Amino acid sequence: MTRWVRSGANRSNISSTPKNKIARLVPTRWRCQSMGGAMASKAEISCACGACGLTLNDPTPQMSLLCACEDCRQAAAWAATKGGNAPRDIIYSVYCRSDFSDVRGLDNMCAARLRDDGRSTRIYCKSCYACVAIDHAVSYANNVFMFQPDHCRPNFDVTVAPTAMIQLRDYPGDLAPTPSAQLPVFHTFRYPQERARFVALPAVGKCFSPPPTPARGQTIRDIIARLAPVEVLGLRQGAPVTAS
Repeated sequence: MTRWVRSGANRSNISSTPKNKIARLVPTRWRCQSMGGAMASKAEISCACGACGLTLNDPTPQMSLLCACEDCRQAAAWAATKGGNAPRDIIYSVYCRSDFSDVRGLDNMCAARLRDDGRSTRIYCKSCYACVAIDHAVSYANNVFMFQPDHCRPNFDVTVAPTAMIQLRDYPGDLAPTPSAQLPVFHTFRYPQERARFVALPAVGKCFSPPPTPARGQTIRDIIARLAPVEVLGLRQGAPVTAS
C-alpha cells in the first residue's frame, strides 16, 4: 500500500512502506542493460532522437533525490511543448561527476535558463528537446551535474536509493507519495536551518564536495560555455507553460 505525506507536513507524519515499493517514484526501466543484455562500452546520456549525447568518464551515481520543485516541472513542461516528455509531479533526479570524455552532436544542443535570475542551466537537444544535463550555479560548484532519466536516455545503471525528497512545498497536490518513513523530507530551502540539515546528510555533503582528483575531461560548465549564449526563457516563476 502506498503511503503519503501531506504537502507542508512534518516528517513525523510520514508512514512507512517497504523499500522495494518505490517503483512509482524511481523508474525501474533505467536499470543497466547488463541485466538483460550486453553493457554499453561507453556510458552515455543521449537525447531521445539520438542527435546528441554526453559520454561520462565516471558514470557512478553520486546520489539521487526525489524532487517536487516547480522549476523542474516548469522546465520539463516547456520542453514538452516542443516534443520532450511531460513531467511527473515528483521527478527522480540523479547526480554524477562533472567529467565528460566526449560531447556528441554539440551543434544539436542548446543551453537555457528559466529566467534572468535562474540558477539552473539545462542542456537540451534542439530536435527532440530531451534534457541531457543540468547545472546549478551555486550548489553543484562544477563538481557534479544532475540529470533526470525520464527526460533523457542514459545507457548505464542509474538506479540508486534516493537520499531525500525535496521541495515538497511545491508539490501540486495535497498528499505526496513517499517510499519510506526513513527517507528525509525537505519542504523548502528558504530557511538556513533547512539548508544546513540537508547538507548535513552524508550523501549530500559528499556529493557536493570537491572530488579527490580533478576532472580528466570536460566539465559541465566547459560544455555550457561552448553553447553560449545561454537562452533565457523568460518564464514567470510557478506559471503554467502553454505551447506557443
